[in-house]
Amino acid sequence: MINRNPYTWAGFGLLTAGVFISSAGYFFFQLVWLAALGICMLILAFILIALGKAVPRLSPEVCGLLLETGIENIATLIEELGIKTKAIYLPSSLSSDYPRAFLPLHSNGSRPQITRSLPRRLFARYGTSPEDIGLLISTIGSTAMTLLETKPGANPAELESALTSLFTGRLGVADRTRVICYNGTIKVEIDKPRLENGTSWSHQCLGGPLATVVASVAAEAWNKPMTISREERNNGKYCIELEVGK
Repeated sequence: MINRNPYTWAGFGLLTAGVFISSAGYFFFQLVWLAALGICMLILAFILIALGKAVPRLSPEVCGLLLETGIENIATLIEELGIKTKAIYLPSSLSSDYPRAFLPLHSNGSRPQITRSLPRRLFARYGTSPEDIGLLISTIGSTAMTLLETKPGANPAELESALTSLFTGRLGVADRTRVICYNGTIKVEIDKPRLENGTSWSHQCLGGPLATVVASVAAEAWNKPMTISREERNNGKYCIELEVGK
């Protein structure tokens, strides 16, 4: 661990030197300034050791590669199957262990009603008709939901607090989040987002990265399916509208 982490290496080095200098300055040379210097080194050592434990095991570059690879694979699968319908973001109660996105393979213009928990499979059946089948996939929002300490309640204030905690605190991808609810619609405004939306086929179905997080967290909070009905960027703001399912 020491060899792999420069913070930990430097911390233990300062700790050893600080113990030696503070002890020698106080007990042998009786020099206050030398003892104070050793104590300062000890304080810095503990700070560096704490920073070493906070450094992630994987670098941001590696995480970015893994993320891009996963998104590219999902995009290829969606395009090969010719899926054009909007994703339905399901809470964990309807998609097993955590929120997931469901993409119906067939659509007659209406959104399918999912009232029971779907099996934990890539191709999941939601009805009795042969065409009642779709893709049940994990998204960025599925993983981001696990970063929250508690599940938010079904109201704008708690959803806003949860999204602000994620976007501003944990992920650092936006400055501020505001949530407004009206007539079965949830509108989320994100100030100064630092993630760009793609233009691929899969993005038209699933939505942008921030939209997937918003839809997943909202679905879990309301315990209802959610669909991204609109996304818009304007004047440094990113507006997302969700349609709440039944």
